[in-house]
Amino acid sequence: MTFHLLYAFHRTSFGKCLIAITDTDEDVTYLGFDEDESEALKILKLKWPMTKILEDTESKTKAIIEKIFHPDTSHLHSIRVLMKGTEFQIKVWRSLISIPNKTITTYEKIAQDIGNPKAAIAVGSAISKNYIAYIVPCHRVKGKNGSNNYSWGVERKEAMLEYERQHT
Repeated sequence: MTFHLLYAFHRTSFGKCLIAITDTDEDVTYLGFDEDESEALKILKLKWPMTKILEDTESKTKAIIEKIFHPDTSHLHSIRVLMKGTEFQIKVWRSLISIPNKTITTYEKIAQDIGNPKAAIAVGSAISKNYIAYIVPCHRVKGKNGSNNYSWGVERKEAMLEYERQHT
């Protein structure tokens, strides 16, 4: 299947984000909160090196952003994503999607959930490679000792968790 990616920057409650979608099915392929636009595009191109990446001039991404960050988050599971990763990473990311709103879990719990209870560190590594923020909710994971890392900043992570507490 051949497709191109459409991208755009949008303002959200959590700051400026870059979103990329497929031009065919509008699957989300990237959603990141990178304030530096040129750096964000560089990351997107590294994630999808063989794919033509075009600026979204028709506002297709805007409608998806509005759906993603609508106060009624019950429809988030209807938003399709397209991710590339190892078999292990895909397992971890699928597990993230199954974490209910308002729920915090740990790397250890996810390792157990995917049938690999000794793989907490590998789970953390896979989570750090998630490039679809919020929809694939890595912000709902903390270390069992309470460590609170997040690729797009701990303050943003806490804001997302608070938003979910208030709107779900």
